[in-house]
Amino acid sequence: MKKQEIEKSKKILLSILIILVFFLGTFIFNIFFKAKVEKDKILTSTNTVNSFLKNGPGVGIIRVEGAIEMNSQVDLLGLPSGSDMIVKQLDELEKNNNIKAIVVRINSPGGTVAATQEIYDKLWSLRTKGIQLVASLGDLAASGGYYIASACNFIMANHGSLTGSIGVIASSPNLKNLFEKLGIKMNVIKSGEYKDILASHRDLTPNEKKMLQEMIDSTYQKFLADAAQGRQLKIKEIKPYADGRIMNGAMALKYKLIDGLGSLAKSILKAKELANLPLDAPVYDKQQNTWQQFMTSLQGILSKGILNSINFNYNSLYNLEYKYLP
Repeated sequence: MKKQEIEKSKKILLSILIILVFFLGTFIFNIFFKAKVEKDKILTSTNTVNSFLKNGPGVGIIRVEGAIEMNSQVDLLGLPSGSDMIVKQLDELEKNNNIKAIVVRINSPGGTVAATQEIYDKLWSLRTKGIQLVASLGDLAASGGYYIASACNFIMANHGSLTGSIGVIASSPNLKNLFEKLGIKMNVIKSGEYKDILASHRDLTPNEKKMLQEMIDSTYQKFLADAAQGRQLKIKEIKPYADGRIMNGAMALKYKLIDGLGSLAKSILKAKELANLPLDAPVYDKQQNTWQQFMTSLQGILSKGILNSINFNYNSLYNLEYKYLP
């Protein structure tokens, strides 16, 4: 009887293993197939080249994907990530005499304040040097994502792109009641009144709330000033819609936060137009190879799913952020 149960268990485990292998294989195939299809679409529709070997004035593409953070960490591919890498890529485009315009493809909820400001400052520097910049908004370009878009000469969004969420947020968990239920007490020895501000084991004091609000308000004013500068509008024209609200592309166009509705391909054409380039001018886009696209997709799935659900980066709760938090 026991032998039969063992054999039955083996068959069940084998069946589960086969199913897992099947789904994994299907997943990998879909990623590879999708990557190839998307790459072929871009090559066919926008005359994209995969390197900077082809000569001639053209348009460069920079992608801002996911949360904006300032770090020098490496991703699953062993490549640098964060705003440091984006600024470095913009430096490379600036040094290339063939680049007359840049399309900044944004698919981001925003991120930390300083990292967002560094990308904005670099884009603004390029703009003042005569390089035409077009922001192309994807699924989501909110808060810090919109902040960096505002540095561009022209902002293009899809009708259903989510954008806006202009504002600043700082948050931390208040676990005071939980600590009390568990009988946990913290021993804190600090050099000053505010050294453990936003500590999770206690409530904020009135003085702490006042100080944090002042910092939030100052950072918010910086957002408004930079966005107004980029949009060539007065702060009072933006402020009525800068209350953290999220909006689609059509609404953003109505409120003058963007300039037009259209896809990435249309954004590229607009960049060529602004730079007085012919329609067949090359588009310089360092496309990843298939393996890199697979690993990037896998990293995205992990960061959006498992890693977010268990909140690996606990310290991120204490960041001052230009970020859309649904």
